[in-house]
Amino acid sequence: MLNNKPPCYRLWMRLGVAWLIFLAFITTYWWRLDISHQNLLVDAEQRAQLRASQAVHALSTQVHAQLLGTSFVLEHLIEHWTDHDEAVFRKLIELAQHGIFKGSLDVVAVTDATGRVIFSSHKVVGQLLKETSLADRDYFQQLAQHSEQNFLISRPLLNKATQRWTVQFSRRIVKNGQFAGVIVASVPAEHLAEAFKEVYPDQDDVVLLVLNDGQYLTRTDALDKALRTKVPASREFIQRPEKISGHYTVVAPIDGVARIYAWHRTAGFPVVVSLGLNRDKVLAPVLSTIRFSRTQNLIGAILLFLAALWITRLVLIQTEQNGAILQSKERLTTLLNGVPSGVLLEDENNVIVALNARLCVLLNLDKNPKGLIGLHHEQFLNLLREEQISWLPLPCRESKLSQSHEVVDGSSGATLKIDWVTIQRDRRYLGHVWFIQDISSRKQKEQALLALATTDPLTGLHNRRSFLDIFQRQLELSQADLPGALLMFDIDHFKNINDTFGHPVGDLVLQNVTTAIRQTLRQDDFSGRVGGEEFAVLLPKVGLQQAVQLAERIRKNVAATATTHQADKIYVTVSVGVTSIYGKDVNRAQVDADQALYQAKNSGRNRVCCSETVAVDKS
Repeated sequence: MLNNKPPCYRLWMRLGVAWLIFLAFITTYWWRLDISHQNLLVDAEQRAQLRASQAVHALSTQVHAQLLGTSFVLEHLIEHWTDHDEAVFRKLIELAQHGIFKGSLDVVAVTDATGRVIFSSHKVVGQLLKETSLADRDYFQQLAQHSEQNFLISRPLLNKATQRWTVQFSRRIVKNGQFAGVIVASVPAEHLAEAFKEVYPDQDDVVLLVLNDGQYLTRTDALDKALRTKVPASREFIQRPEKISGHYTVVAPIDGVARIYAWHRTAGFPVVVSLGLNRDKVLAPVLSTIRFSRTQNLIGAILLFLAALWITRLVLIQTEQNGAILQSKERLTTLLNGVPSGVLLEDENNVIVALNARLCVLLNLDKNPKGLIGLHHEQFLNLLREEQISWLPLPCRESKLSQSHEVVDGSSGATLKIDWVTIQRDRRYLGHVWFIQDISSRKQKEQALLALATTDPLTGLHNRRSFLDIFQRQLELSQADLPGALLMFDIDHFKNINDTFGHPVGDLVLQNVTTAIRQTLRQDDFSGRVGGEEFAVLLPKVGLQQAVQLAERIRKNVAATATTHQADKIYVTVSVGVTSIYGKDVNRAQVDADQALYQAKNSGRNRVCCSETVAVDKS
């Protein structure tokens, strides 16, 4: 048998070949294993980037809505400020405080054209603010010098009155075409951070809001330190201002934590929202899997159970991937349940992937959300009312990346805002998502603000701005045969009423004069209070003679209307100026009516004068 054994050199050769094959196999195996692990890390980081990008886009949408609301409120505050009714102005601020600012509004201040503070909503330190000037503030100088800039967001400033860091939202005040000052709303930076903390309460993750130049506006962690600095100038959104969104991975200089960041510019505003997910936390499951896989494969290589260990590695990787998918689903479910909007997520085949309970409530579906997952979009539509089917159409893939519209629910009367957003990665279509939000409360508040901004609170008539807007539209409808007319009324010796009986009685007289005017007007006529005791009436589609006759009836009705005060009966008269409006602009018509009014007052008051010659029967 010894003769049947291979020679020694052949044994060593075979052993050498076997070891070479073994080493080559192990080397190849571990090389391929390392590549697989690197791919796992890259894939995990890309998934985190995608998740962060989707989340930061939603955050940017919320920031955009908040900034639009803030700009809208400041614009309407400016409109009412020009009426110089401080009581209603403060009421508007209070409505805004409990509305869009949700109790976070620190102070609202108004300056004149020189920067001196002439109004402050802060009752305790208002006098201190009125003794200060904002002329040296960047936002004041920009608004005063650049007509194209109307709404600005400043870097955080230390409010001397409240000793808190605040973000200043400012808007230009223009009066008679000239710069008249600015209105400033201060919101604490920590309030902006709290809104983000509701979504990302974990300190490992961070949400920050910065200006386009990198200046921090707020940050969910290390806020005080962040407000005193800027993000590094090397960030992509600073280096490439033309980009709308992007992502990067860096170690934050503020707290030394490595994070995966996704950022998105807020449309129409110079701010960037950035979300940073803790990189170690995101990659921890994958890193744990890699360490475990290497240990198992090392043991397998030593024991030469390569095939078994290979299968084990695949099983472990698959198990870890399944676990990661389950964790991702849990995170998605938690996020969906925490979102105040109804959410419907479908894949590229229009099959429902996820939805939340809020969606079922808004659509009046008595279904468990889990039972609807897997339905095709058409099957889901069959569960809805006929009215609701039109709310959720399937846009073609060539449509815009996002669409939005509002509907009114016929059964509940609620106003719903429906947003449709596509999901893409590397220009590959991955599905779409619907967001449905009940905005009924916001609509009601907008209508209330609009009513306050257009109505005189004492008389219920149109205020000056609203009346002039109506006047401008009616001028375009004026005709030569029925030119229409403008009537300007002024209560004679009204100052004596206030001086003799007091302003409350004067207000009652104004209300009674308003009643007398309304009783005489036609249904299609418009009336407004354009000054303290000055009223205006617009008579569309009437001849000048008819307008003068109507003015005479109003004058007589006012003179016959008594205001009772204790045992006294107070009678007042009015002087009236009348002018035709056809062929004139707003300013020309007002000038002519005012001249006729002055003529009436200079002729002894309690009379009607017309800017044009007309025959009138005063019997």
